[in-house]
Amino acid sequence: MNPIHLIPWQQDFISALGELLLDRPDFSQCTVVLPHNRPRLYLKEYFKNNGGFNGPVMLPRMVSISDFVTEIRRDLTDASVMNAHQLDLVELLYGIVTELRQSGKGLLARLPELNREDFLPWGIRLAKLMDDLLRQDIEPEDLTYLEGEVAPYAVGLLEQISTIHRLYILRLSEKNWTTPGLDWRYITSNINDAAEMQAGKSIIAAGFYALSGTENIFFQRLWSDGILHPILHSDPALARKETSHWAVSEHKAWLRRWRASAVIPETVVEREHQPAIRFCEGFDRHSQLAALSDDLEGSQLLTDSAVILPDEGALMPVMHHLPEADINISMGYPLARTSLARLIETILQLQENRLDDGRYYWRDIVDLIRHPYLRLLGPEDKPLRKVFHVWEAEIRIGERHISPLAYMPPYGDTVLEGVDEGTTEALRKSILDHCLMAFESVSNLETLGNALNSLAAMLHEHGHQLWLDYLVDAECLFRLTTSIIPELRSVENRTEPYSQSTLFALLRRLLSQERVSFEPEPLGGLQVMGVLETRLLHFRRLFILDAVEERLPGTDAYDPLLPDPLRKLLGLPDARERDNVSGYNFYRLLMGADEAVIYYQNGIQPGLLDSKSSRSRFVEQLLWEREQKEQRIIEPGDPLIRTMTFSVGALVNDSKAISITSTIRDQLHALLVDQGLSPSRIDRYMHCPKQFYYSDLCKVRPIKQVDEDGDRSEFGSLLHDVLREFHEPFIGRKVDFKHVDSASLLSLFDERLKSSSFYRQLALDTRMALRKTGHFRLEQYLDSLEPTTLLGLEDQLRTALFVDGKDIPINGQLDRIEERDEGVVILDYKTGGGVLPRKNMWEDMELWDRVHDFKTEENDVDLLADIAQSVQSVQLPLYMYLYLNEKNQTPHDAGLIKLAENGKSEFAFGPKWTDQERHEAIESMTPTLISCIIRHMMTTDQFSPNPGKRCEWCDFKIPCGQ
Repeated sequence: MNPIHLIPWQQDFISALGELLLDRPDFSQCTVVLPHNRPRLYLKEYFKNNGGFNGPVMLPRMVSISDFVTEIRRDLTDASVMNAHQLDLVELLYGIVTELRQSGKGLLARLPELNREDFLPWGIRLAKLMDDLLRQDIEPEDLTYLEGEVAPYAVGLLEQISTIHRLYILRLSEKNWTTPGLDWRYITSNINDAAEMQAGKSIIAAGFYALSGTENIFFQRLWSDGILHPILHSDPALARKETSHWAVSEHKAWLRRWRASAVIPETVVEREHQPAIRFCEGFDRHSQLAALSDDLEGSQLLTDSAVILPDEGALMPVMHHLPEADINISMGYPLARTSLARLIETILQLQENRLDDGRYYWRDIVDLIRHPYLRLLGPEDKPLRKVFHVWEAEIRIGERHISPLAYMPPYGDTVLEGVDEGTTEALRKSILDHCLMAFESVSNLETLGNALNSLAAMLHEHGHQLWLDYLVDAECLFRLTTSIIPELRSVENRTEPYSQSTLFALLRRLLSQERVSFEPEPLGGLQVMGVLETRLLHFRRLFILDAVEERLPGTDAYDPLLPDPLRKLLGLPDARERDNVSGYNFYRLLMGADEAVIYYQNGIQPGLLDSKSSRSRFVEQLLWEREQKEQRIIEPGDPLIRTMTFSVGALVNDSKAISITSTIRDQLHALLVDQGLSPSRIDRYMHCPKQFYYSDLCKVRPIKQVDEDGDRSEFGSLLHDVLREFHEPFIGRKVDFKHVDSASLLSLFDERLKSSSFYRQLALDTRMALRKTGHFRLEQYLDSLEPTTLLGLEDQLRTALFVDGKDIPINGQLDRIEERDEGVVILDYKTGGGVLPRKNMWEDMELWDRVHDFKTEENDVDLLADIAQSVQSVQLPLYMYLYLNEKNQTPHDAGLIKLAENGKSEFAFGPKWTDQERHEAIESMTPTLISCIIRHMMTTDQFSPNPGKRCEWCDFKIPCGQ
């Protein structure tokens, strides 16, 4: 037998292969079969630079193995075959399994019948298993007694797997369909004809590693006939009959099966060297990228260098850390991670969250109109950006679910000045039609494909310049229209009805399987590629990211049909062979490099159920070999292992005070004199002057947004209105509300609640809970009321305080004034929290001395904070002061009715206070306190923040710096 040529993996395989081909007398007549297409470009480049041709010459035919097999299959048969779509294969298998179930044999006949939708996930896995069997040229035997190992339905399928496999091949042949596995199976079934067809030719199988069963049969037959000449790229120890590296175990098994020996060609000068390898350990991907950026900047020459990404999803963040140099990206990027996929996902979520009445969830609409593709469609001035900005603002203050088609932009408003209504509105309606209406009625694969096709056509029609400027996005759109949409529209069962969830799940699966390819040229400069793209290629410098166990060798998702431990029962390759392939690709690439930097993550375990990222077993082996050589333990921090860390300091909130300029002071004085103060404004300043500045001087308002749990302030206003309307007929009358029928109050509450805007935003369960809770609280409220005479409801009272030469108006609205046996009582409703002055506040003589003596802030820097801590709220004392000045009558007390706590009341004074003490507190101490706070406001040089628990719900914590 002919020996098999072996090129040591320390050598550049493409250069050595090119040299061997140039020495062949049949240079132009031979065929070079490669594992994939990319090495062909490098081989052509080698011939261009090193061929030494004096004139035009025919190069060898260079073809990938997949194209080579397709051509042979086509030449072996006169019948025209068509590649079957995945969903067609699932439908075919569904028919086979249904027939087997109806035959009454096995567990399948006893299990509940699955409809098409329920069979779909099983069918996808079963179709993959069938192709694996075909590729390995395996006639499976039924697997029995697997109960407890896999799900019952999987047991039923596996115990009749031989029949399913036989009928599967038969049905494919009847339909003239084929798959990659069936192409190989056809060739091996007609191996004599296939070998005779290649007779007299010279075929070079270059750089293959682990052969499938059918590849092994075909290659071995051609090799034994003297047609095929394999050339391996492997450990030279195989040729020397020495102990070889474990990563070339598949090559070793190959030689053993063929009873062949490996020979290093005489023209190949062996290059004995070991790559200089160092490691970089980072806490996360960001630290790895920072180290990569440092290493790339420190490298003087990036030609013949490559950044290797085991995780293809890391491409985009890596691109932001590459230097300004000649860079070529040669790898497939997941379509599911692109902006186009995000647009499709938004559209799918719109339909999944849509109500039966056709209204859409407001956040989904915002996500749609904020998508960059849609905002850039149309004329050069991009009018949709303005329209969508205005629309988003209205959505955020609207209801939880909205009808997008009912909205009409205010084109006559100055905010949309210059926007052409005719062109823009037509485009906006087209977007809504293709992104919303087209997907509302999808019921099968064909209508889903049609909806996607109309979306793609709209994007292409109105975004022509967009696709010229953003080529990667244009490629994404091309992939959608040439791969995914035809898959949906051309399958045989495209008109079969499916539920929305199944259709969308299928579309998401198709998106996850699609890859967007980058241009493979230029071949020079820094290369960025995945591990599979590096096969047969050679680089002097390597930068390998994410060398963690879940990427190298990687882990496959659990297969519920045939878990990995059971694959050997059918003779299929398992995780061990997959690990061998991954190890070979890694070590082959590494052995040919002069230097390599391997980056990996070794962060802490993020959570109880989250796994800790650990460095790859390949990295562990490299470190272990180095430790064996140097006879020492290598730890992070060693010169060999760089630990990438970032300096971490305390998180400092930049909450600076606002210095008061002359303009701000003038504005403050105007506010005090013209508008005056209310209890809420005084409380706001007392607790946080900076919040007072934002809210009352700057009039800054928080961004309004739909409150999905209901606006508490709106609910509080509703309760105030309900109680005012209920109590109005009783003003001036002495009433014992315990004897008043609560039905009228509850009926009024229901009426106002159901007509309120925030009620429509709530989910059904929240509505029911709010209504029942409201009834209970209101009934408890009526039971807690004492016999009283109502004097007024929501009365507006005003007075003025003369402070440092200025009359400062003080005003307030009193929710309820009533007269009891002991005197007038002022009450304020609280649907949330509410606080009273501390009981010992009135007796804190030290504090009151400081209040009396206060002149300016410099006189007592801490006074305002101490007042806030002790007083807590001036609301009730100030209400009593307002009533005294307006009615010339000292109230007996003031209290809070806490509706959230069964309507219980809490009072400022209580029964132990004498009339004289009450009068002094209301008439003397309260105005002194308020005047002190106003004086502090007028004389301070800055509005200082007061960090604390209040910051958690403050509307201004972001601009404040908290």
